[in-house]
Amino acid sequence: MLIEMEKDEHKKSNDLKIFRTKKLLAELKSKKGFHTELVSLYIPHDRKISDITNHLKNEISESQNIKSKLTRKNVLDSISTLLGQLKNIEEAPENGLIMYSGAIPQSNTPGTEKNELYIVDPPEPVQTFRYHCASEFLLWPLEEMLESKETYGLLVIGRQESAVGYIRGNHVEVIREFTSGIHGKHHAGGQSQRRYERLIEEGEKQFYRRISHEVNELYLSMEDLRGIFIGGPGQSKEKFVNDESLDYRLREKILDVVDLGYGGSEGIRALIEKVKDKIENVKYIREKQIMQSFMKEIANDTGLATYGFEEVQKALTFGAVDTLILSENLDTYKISVECSNCGFKELYTAKENEINDLELTLQEKNCPDCGSNAFNIVKKISIIEELGEIAESMGTDVDIISSQTEEGEMLYSTFGGIVAILRFKINY
Repeated sequence: MLIEMEKDEHKKSNDLKIFRTKKLLAELKSKKGFHTELVSLYIPHDRKISDITNHLKNEISESQNIKSKLTRKNVLDSISTLLGQLKNIEEAPENGLIMYSGAIPQSNTPGTEKNELYIVDPPEPVQTFRYHCASEFLLWPLEEMLESKETYGLLVIGRQESAVGYIRGNHVEVIREFTSGIHGKHHAGGQSQRRYERLIEEGEKQFYRRISHEVNELYLSMEDLRGIFIGGPGQSKEKFVNDESLDYRLREKILDVVDLGYGGSEGIRALIEKVKDKIENVKYIREKQIMQSFMKEIANDTGLATYGFEEVQKALTFGAVDTLILSENLDTYKISVECSNCGFKELYTAKENEINDLELTLQEKNCPDCGSNAFNIVKKISIIEELGEIAESMGTDVDIISSQTEEGEMLYSTFGGIVAILRFKINY
């Protein structure tokens, strides 16, 4: 018996927050200490702040026993920095809190360490209190929070061809394809006809059981399998479901069985299209729907769609943007440069892989006002963050789209990765 899928409320996209957290995570991975001087703190929502401060005070007492004077000082500084921050917090936020504090070397020489503090609003609830002191920050719990976990199994069953896959986040994968080798037609009559029919029927049954065996092994190992969708032509899918060789734990997860024009791997995307209304909370589906909404405005020439950095930025400042849509492939940065001698400023635009070359160029560049060679980069912000900050101040939804779908690829290659759906028409 099929069970109904629970309908979750469609939540507003958290894409900008996740983008910022991933960017910070990449930065934190590069932070290394000489000794066990980097402290990581994971605080669940229901943990009393007073309990956390008491734990840290105990750690301070333990740290007094560290033999190396410099290591002892750095560890004490790291813990004291965390205690100083916790004084201003009455209780942990709804998702808890993650804090990193550590003595980060400014060169390869001991004694050049500088304490750095990072506070993260986690994308998912912190489940377990963790205090960790090492030469690197403890990052894997945060990495796990950023992974797309919600998974749906996709089964396309045909008498000749079948396929097994899944959809998770913005990723669709066909895991296995099967061919039966069963003959579709025969020309025998009488007893020979009945014998052929029995052979075909038995071959078909064995084919479905072979698929079930593979599916049982694949899907039962998936921790976050929310449900299974089955599709296919004719009676194949019903025969597969009714055979009962599929594990009972997976049978309970079957959310729908739908008709498709064909089987095999080609049917996987057709199956997704058929059931998209039931999995619209999956990022892959949401991304397609968002871009389809934008393309509809373009096709109907409503005047409620715009694209390009300058056009979208102008619409944002007017408060005219309902949804800002950006490609995660955007790697352009706005870089502010200032002469430390006279304060002269310049603005540059560069790709992420061009920033090092720009820094080298600035070392040779003379200031046009004072002639000194004292340029420094004072601010570096990605286009995604720059537009995202304006959008947040205007109450605009921000969606950051991958290139996993055709629509996502078109966003970057055709529209430059920056588009918007407007609340009202504006004149440029």
